[in-house]
Amino acid sequence: MRTALLLCLALPLAACGPTLAQRETAARPAIEALRAARFDDARTKAGEVLKADAANPYASLVDAVARYRNVMHDLMTDLPSILIGAVVGRGFNDRYLRFALENAEKELRVVDASLERAARFPELTFELCLACWEVDWNRNGRVDKRDRAFLEIELDASGKELPEGDPRRRPTFKFDHGDVLWARAFVSFQRAALDVVLAYGYADLDRVIPEIMRHKKGALRLKLEHPERMKEARALVLRGLDFADQARVAYLAETDDDREWLPSPRQESHPLPLPVDEALYQTWKDVVGDLRRIVSREEGLSVAELAQLGHHKWPQPPSGYLDLGGMLERPKDIVIDLGQLAERDRENVGMTEAALKDVFGDYYRGDMKASPLVGRLQRMKAEVDRGHESFERKMRYLFWLN
Repeated sequence: MRTALLLCLALPLAACGPTLAQRETAARPAIEALRAARFDDARTKAGEVLKADAANPYASLVDAVARYRNVMHDLMTDLPSILIGAVVGRGFNDRYLRFALENAEKELRVVDASLERAARFPELTFELCLACWEVDWNRNGRVDKRDRAFLEIELDASGKELPEGDPRRRPTFKFDHGDVLWARAFVSFQRAALDVVLAYGYADLDRVIPEIMRHKKGALRLKLEHPERMKEARALVLRGLDFADQARVAYLAETDDDREWLPSPRQESHPLPLPVDEALYQTWKDVVGDLRRIVSREEGLSVAELAQLGHHKWPQPPSGYLDLGGMLERPKDIVIDLGQLAERDRENVGMTEAALKDVFGDYYRGDMKASPLVGRLQRMKAEVDRGHESFERKMRYLFWLN
């Protein structure tokens, strides 16, 4: 006994704590509550485990998933209510919007902290069937057919619809370390989006929306009230890109092949209709690099290249660049004259350099290095036009890979 105590004191503290298997056993009630869609109960039980063992990765992951589900469910209920109220004439409730978004951002911060604790254990695995949850997603008072289909896998790898009742519609995923990193990237990007929205004040919408509804014109000014949030958004985007890189590397290093959430080119056991190859992973790496350079203001988006992405080809598109990184680094009030834009549209003038200057100001520049990102999108569009793959599937890849 004395020898064991001395050995324990000589080793790192983590080595003397519970094993991963013991921690999974301790978190079992919380895990089962999550699998049964008892989200509040799952959070309560996970909290009890974390009080006794703050490093328990299973309880941390349960807390992250249950908390994320609750905050997104609330947000997707609040936002439509705010927009509907503005459209039907009850006014735009700026305070309610800010309350809802601030609460979501605060909760996502906690979600990320829980994911960070889970990410400390690379050997962790976690089985969960998302489509098996019986949840009233549309909040109509009952769990109906649309609710049950909400998280189901509807298509197979060839794009053919799976029959109703097919067990492939409700797979059990085996989540692992790469998936936790993927989730951290996903949450970072969502937190960044919330910070961008929260950086501005929307009181002017209460005046402008009725004018737009009645006269189809009006000048909209969104005042930059919290510039520090734009700084935080920029940091979160860069951090999310780092996590996306880490997730890609972790997926490529996996040696198993069992019900993957996002497979590597060597893995075949994945319920989602998302076939991948080495080229897709290279594109993922390249796009993350493109975005990092855009946010860091090393490169901008070529307006001339962007103009050729759509079906309408501009004969003489503007030759400048959009400095998206500058929007995050040097934010300012946003002013949009909807009447002026509508007038240009009626005159079929299009987006001239003067129009781009009116809309983007200093963010429209003539002296930036062009990002390869637009060229990659053009290549994807050309492959779609040649019938190699649907645009829907191409975009599914981009969104799924962050």
